[in-house]
Amino acid sequence: METSLSTLSLEKDMTTESSAARQQILETASKLFYEKGIPYVGINEVIVESGVAKRTLYRWFSSKDKLIEEVMKYRAERWIQWFEQAVTESGNTPKERLLATFDVLREWYASPGFRGCPFINAVLEIADASHEAHHVSINLRESIRQIIMRLAAEAGVQTPDTFSKQYLLLIGGASLMATIEQSPDGATFAQNMLSVLIDASLSKASVDSK
Repeated sequence: METSLSTLSLEKDMTTESSAARQQILETASKLFYEKGIPYVGINEVIVESGVAKRTLYRWFSSKDKLIEEVMKYRAERWIQWFEQAVTESGNTPKERLLATFDVLREWYASPGFRGCPFINAVLEIADASHEAHHVSINLRESIRQIIMRLAAEAGVQTPDTFSKQYLLLIGGASLMATIEQSPDGATFAQNMLSVLIDASLSKASVDSK
């Protein structure tokens, strides 16, 4: 029994250590890909910077493409969680939260080390449109759209589906402007346009209901 318990404890420790190594690789690769650009970071650099053995990296990620895919999924999951929580905490009503999305983004654009939206960057840096990184970016946009569509419906905006697609144009433009110009001003311009769209829709809804 003692031998069995010791074996189980050792296996648990090894699993924990292995999972920690995977997390370290993801965080290191994410940082390097963002700071230097995906095409300019090799597997060996990730290995050195993360402090793991080559066999450990390849145990988790069979190729650089697989590492890129997992890094993008990791970043997307963290980003959407951050975005939704920050927006929820930034307003008391659905309309306030809709407008607050660009307050949240403005802070992100102005944060130290910001070098563009990592998901736009990945699409531009990886020419192959079938690469999983492209799919991750598309899925993230859809997750954003779903959040906005829900808030829009709660705010009483007419045709929330159409509104959410218009929103994607605004966030895309603001993010691209922040990436190119290294300025958060695009968030303010987009927020002003969003306010116009919301008010126009609510006014129309009020007239239609009479």
